[in-house]
Amino acid sequence: MRKINGIIAMLVLVLFVVHGILGALNMMNIATVIVKVLSRTMLSLIVVHAVLSIILTVRSVRTAVKTKAPYFRHNRVFWARRLSGILIMALVFFHMTAFGYTSGGVFRLVPFDVFRLITQILFLLSVAVHIITNVKPVLITFGVKRLRPKAGDILFFVSVAMLFMAAGFIIYYIRWQL
Repeated sequence: MRKINGIIAMLVLVLFVVHGILGALNMMNIATVIVKVLSRTMLSLIVVHAVLSIILTVRSVRTAVKTKAPYFRHNRVFWARRLSGILIMALVFFHMTAFGYTSGGVFRLVPFDVFRLITQILFLLSVAVHIITNVKPVLITFGVKRLRPKAGDILFFVSVAMLFMAAGFIIYYIRWQL
C-alpha cells in the first residue's frame, strides 16, 4: 500500500507543478490555459492519497500503541507530514474558491483580496512543508539509492516552481488592486 501511495503522491506532485505553473502563467496574464481535467484528476488523486495516508497513519499509531513504544514526541517529522496534509486539505477549499465560481454555465471572477492572497500563500507553504518532509520517504519506498542528490534535485525543481506560483499569486493580487 505504501508503494501505491508513493506512486499516487508522485503523480500528484507532477500534476501540482504543471497546474501551478499553468495557473501562474494565467494569473500573470502571460498565457490563458484552463485545464479542468488536470485539476479534477489531481483532486481525485489527492483524495485517494489522503485516504491511503490516513489508513497508513492509523496502522502506524496502532503498532506504536501495541508495542508500547509510541515515540510521538520524538517523531516530529511524522506529525509534520500529517499536520501539513490536514492543513492542505483545509486550504484546498480556499484555493478552489479563490478565483471565481460558475453561475448559469458562466465563470465569474471574485475580487482577489488580501484574505485570498494570504490563504493561497499559506496553501503553498503547507504544500512546501508536506513535500519537504515526504521526499525522502517516497524515494525510500521506491528503493532509490543515493537519496541526497535525488531529493535535492526534486526539492530544487519544486522550490523554483513554487516560487513562480507565489509570484503568480502576488502579481494577480497587484493586478486586482490596480
